[in-house]
Amino acid sequence: MAAVALDQYLASVLKSNITDTNEVKLEAGNPDFDLFTIYLENYNTGIHRYRMDVSTILYVAKGTVTIKSGEKIIPMKSGDVLLLTENSIYEVTKQTSDTVLAKLRFKPGFKYRKYFNDFSYKGNREIKVIKQIVDSLENEHVLWLKNNQITRASQVMQHIIGGYLNNDLFIKALIQAELTVMLIISIRTQRMATPTSLDKTKFEKKSLNNYIDMHFADVSLAEAAKYFGFNPNYFSNMVKAKTGKSFVDHVDERRMQEARELLVQPDLSLKEIIGRVGYSSKSFFYKKFNQYYHMTPAAMREELFRQANINLK
Repeated sequence: MAAVALDQYLASVLKSNITDTNEVKLEAGNPDFDLFTIYLENYNTGIHRYRMDVSTILYVAKGTVTIKSGEKIIPMKSGDVLLLTENSIYEVTKQTSDTVLAKLRFKPGFKYRKYFNDFSYKGNREIKVIKQIVDSLENEHVLWLKNNQITRASQVMQHIIGGYLNNDLFIKALIQAELTVMLIISIRTQRMATPTSLDKTKFEKKSLNNYIDMHFADVSLAEAAKYFGFNPNYFSNMVKAKTGKSFVDHVDERRMQEARELLVQPDLSLKEIIGRVGYSSKSFFYKKFNQYYHMTPAAMREELFRQANINLK
């Protein structure tokens, strides 16, 4: 199955489903495949809440979805990956009408600690990263890895799902290798967006970045200052002094990054993108986008499509 058509195929599976269950099971192409089972989040109404008895990976193949885990709100978009440990509890609170959320539910006995430890050759840098990952998973039960449709990690993830659906030779060994590749690439090429509880008593740039990651589409200086426990004027001056940029500049930068990632999705209009990243004025969005990227959103979208070999003509 071609990777570029995978999201369309999965969407068709959901649309043709007539059951009212919260999940739709995908049958493996090889009935003896025993690494994980894949489910799709259904579009039915009602509360979609889960308590996991096995390790699970969530992958957004299309659209956007919001996951709630404890007090953490995780706004995921196409390409994002979320690792969940055994005994984690999560809820799917929001998903768009075209969202395709795939869930790789591992067989009992799969442990992230052992899996990630096998990545490292025991160099100090790698040991430090692996410890950070494992500690986050064990303490928070979730690890959020941010990608988009055109990143190699997302393309490998699509290939993993496609391989699961087919019955090719040595498919389990290939999927195990590709799973390792996907996770390593995600870890190496991006800042992990771990939705940990922020320390409100000690302001740090990392805490600010994490807060903006979760709230950039609907945030204000007053709300952020209240969250961190400061007077708005004091908070504004402190952010500028510690980071060299104003709070508004930080939010605009994050919104521009999100806009670029959403532009690669052919089914999203510019109007939808503007709303999703938190702007109400089209002209103001265009002005900010041009200041940040020195090109129009339409020109950026055309270039991203060219890089991803997407031809809509």
